[in-house]
Amino acid sequence: MMKTDHPIFRDDFNRNRLFFRLSEETKLIIHSYTKVKPNLYKILTEEGLYILKGYTEPDNLDSIIRFSQLLHKSGFHTGLMYEKFSDGSFLLNEQGIVWVLLKYISPKRKFSFSKEKDREDGLLTLQKFHHHSKTILSNLPLDLPKENTVAKWQNRLRIFESHGPILTKWFNPHVISEIVYYSHLSLNSLAKEYVESDEVVLHGDVASHNFIRAADNKVYLIDYDLLSVGSAEWDFVQYASRILPFIKWNGSLFQIHSKLIDMGKDHPWFRTALSFPMDILREGNHFSKSIGDERMPNSFANLSYFISTWELRKQFLTNYNNLIQ
Repeated sequence: MMKTDHPIFRDDFNRNRLFFRLSEETKLIIHSYTKVKPNLYKILTEEGLYILKGYTEPDNLDSIIRFSQLLHKSGFHTGLMYEKFSDGSFLLNEQGIVWVLLKYISPKRKFSFSKEKDREDGLLTLQKFHHHSKTILSNLPLDLPKENTVAKWQNRLRIFESHGPILTKWFNPHVISEIVYYSHLSLNSLAKEYVESDEVVLHGDVASHNFIRAADNKVYLIDYDLLSVGSAEWDFVQYASRILPFIKWNGSLFQIHSKLIDMGKDHPWFRTALSFPMDILREGNHFSKSIGDERMPNSFANLSYFISTWELRKQFLTNYNNLIQ
């Protein structure tokens, strides 16, 4: 018998219909399912654990699945693998949503950028991801988008500036002004310095929650929703920016990751891109958009931390530039 550990769905015919359909299309014997977040479920079956993920706008989902298959065949075995349904397709259409089924990767423990071992192993996994993705570029579908990081950043900065009156009411106006100034400086310099390198498939979202320290002690890289084609350095810029808050912009801890130091030496624009405060602008925009809600948005704590450590960030960037020049 199928059951759910979430009481709100026990009598929900439409939701149960999805899982009865899933059972029919896979022949899996489903014991229970847990809602992780909207349109994302963890399913316990007699054959093991699975993840069921739904898309209201599937866009290039076929290309993502094709990429995953080719990547696995090329030798990258620490990524996502999609399961087929009984008709041979990887997609299940139900209730106006397109669903995919993936084998669950059991974690050994939570992956964290605060751990040196995780930071380094995550970096190695990302390098392998790029290496293998480069070998399959000629076989990839043509609808994977081109990398457009600078355009995204320009838009993020524009929105952040438009929220200036809100942000300066809650946070130090001088710091907000400096953040805008250095953001423009970074983007203007990038326009002059950027030089493309060999193309790979970029992951696009190398946050800690997309890495799993699995039961086999390997580090897996998951969630391919933001794939694009471009210079590998863009993923490494984002990776460096993601780990720095966890080490409080400590230069000594950052130097341990020689790949990121070498990248700054080899690509001057990498240093400039690293100075762009993508995390502050992201959290600032989230905060500004949700400030009218009844609850204080979660982004308030993150944004408060980033702004309180703004001077540490500036000092790190100064030391980093001195180190690699």
